[in-house]
Amino acid sequence: MLWIGFLFGIGFGFFVQRAGLCFAHGLGEIFMGKGKRIARYFLLIFVITGTGFWLSGAVSPLLGLKPVGEIRGHGFYNVLSGLIFGAGIALNGGCVLGTLRQIGEGNLSFLVVFIALIPGMALVVYGLNPLLEKGYQAQQVVLPDLLGVPGGVVMGALVLAALAGLKYIRSLKKG
Repeated sequence: MLWIGFLFGIGFGFFVQRAGLCFAHGLGEIFMGKGKRIARYFLLIFVITGTGFWLSGAVSPLLGLKPVGEIRGHGFYNVLSGLIFGAGIALNGGCVLGTLRQIGEGNLSFLVVFIALIPGMALVVYGLNPLLEKGYQAQQVVLPDLLGVPGGVVMGALVLAALAGLKYIRSLKKG
C-alpha cells in the first residue's frame, strides 16, 4: 500500500505541476470569467472523486459518503474568517496546493509560506476551533441526509451535472 500511495503522490504531483493547479487561484479565475481551463480541471476532478465515492459506497457502505464537514451557523465569525482567509490567499497568491506546487517548481520563497502554514493551522485547530465550539452549535451534515435521498442518487446526479458542465465548457471552446 505504501508504494501505491507513493506512486499516486508522484502522479498527482506531476498532474498538479503540469496543470498549474491551485484551487484558490482557480476559483478567482472562474469568478472573474476567465477560468474555462481551470473549471474543466475542477469538474474533471469532481467527476473522478465523485465516481470513486459512489463506487466505494456500492462496494461497502462503510467506505461511502461520510460527514466530513460541520455547519456551524452563520454570523460575524464567518465573515471575519472569510476576510482573513481571503487576505491570506491574496498575500500568498494561492492555496496550500499552489504553495506545494510552487515549492516543487523550485520557488523557495514559498517555503517560508509553507513553514508559516504550520503554526497558522495549529492556531486554528487548538485556539480558534475551541472558541468557536462554545459560540456555535456544530452539527455534521451530509447532503443525502439533508435532502432525504439515497447517497448514490445524489452523487450520481452531481457527477452527471459535472459531466454536463464539462460538455458545455467544451462547446464554448469550439464556438
